[in-house]
Amino acid sequence: MPKLRAAIIGCGGMARRHLIGYQHSGRYEIIALADLHEAAMQEYDGEFDLQTTHYSDAREMMEKERPDVVSIGTWHSGHAEWTIAASAYRPKAILCEKPMADTPGRAEQMLVACTRNDVKLVIGHQRRFLPAYTLAKNLIADGAIGKVEWIHSLGGQGLPNFCTHQTDMFRYLLGDEECVWVMGNVERKTDRYERETRIEDRAVATFMFESGAKASILCDVTDSWYQGAKIYGSEGMIDVTTTDLRLMNSSTNGWEEHTPDPQHADPSERQFEYLEAGTAQAVELADWLEGEAETHRGEATHGYKALQMIHAVYESARCHERVEMPLQTRVNPLDVMVESGQLPVERPGKYEIRAFRLRGEGMESDQEMSS
Repeated sequence: MPKLRAAIIGCGGMARRHLIGYQHSGRYEIIALADLHEAAMQEYDGEFDLQTTHYSDAREMMEKERPDVVSIGTWHSGHAEWTIAASAYRPKAILCEKPMADTPGRAEQMLVACTRNDVKLVIGHQRRFLPAYTLAKNLIADGAIGKVEWIHSLGGQGLPNFCTHQTDMFRYLLGDEECVWVMGNVERKTDRYERETRIEDRAVATFMFESGAKASILCDVTDSWYQGAKIYGSEGMIDVTTTDLRLMNSSTNGWEEHTPDPQHADPSERQFEYLEAGTAQAVELADWLEGEAETHRGEATHGYKALQMIHAVYESARCHERVEMPLQTRVNPLDVMVESGQLPVERPGKYEIRAFRLRGEGMESDQEMSS
């Protein structure tokens, strides 16, 4: 079968991981790149042995190249703009990096634009494809720890980027069960941003799901944090990370260690989770487009719900109440709190924790296309 023709908008660190998945899957040909920096595109060509056409205008790229698949690798505020723009040219699919957008309302617009243009939209929560996560999901579904009572995770670097992986993970582990309410609070004394999205200094959050399972995140509260979770059930426990899993129940005689076999990468590799999960994400997307899969684990409604859960934490802090889901507020409640004076900056001086990813003299992402 002919390879899918793929193009990338925003040649930064995260789209690089999309490209790794495309190449390792063997199902795609990378035909074009769009970025405001020629050097970024040249680095991609050199690193991945590509011969692509370069564009500083992504709309021109879409018009001339008409790719089958488009990756959006811009900073968060560009996700909606470039997904909506790309969808107007009707590619078969768009893979947009997470978080889905900088506000729930903009994420909703992405869904509308892709639906009306008949474009399949995937959000890059690639950890759904990690063997350890899928084993944990299957063990839970099989009743290995009884009824799930609590899932606990530790996050960092703000809720929107790092912790949307965790809210998405909660839903994945529970079979994509719906979150019914959220309650949380934030601390923000500094003027802190992550990829030009305003973030908090610290946050705590609790989530309730339809089955009665609860989940929690401590973000930047503890000295250490990681992707994964401790899952407590009525009849046992699971401790899952990106590479392995420990199970304890009445039949295991203590902790039982599991390192599920990957399909695409060696667990000892430094970039294992991006090689393994990114490749599996690309394979399943190709299967979905070619009719070999009914859906995709990263289909955009999952990314939308994960984003809503994060912004519901901010809304809970703004309104001092438990927030019922689905979230009705479409702007970023943290922005509203700061800009209204409800959450004043006590230690002035805007700073971007991802400034090291910018090029040249750039310190803010006003005109940056890549992340």
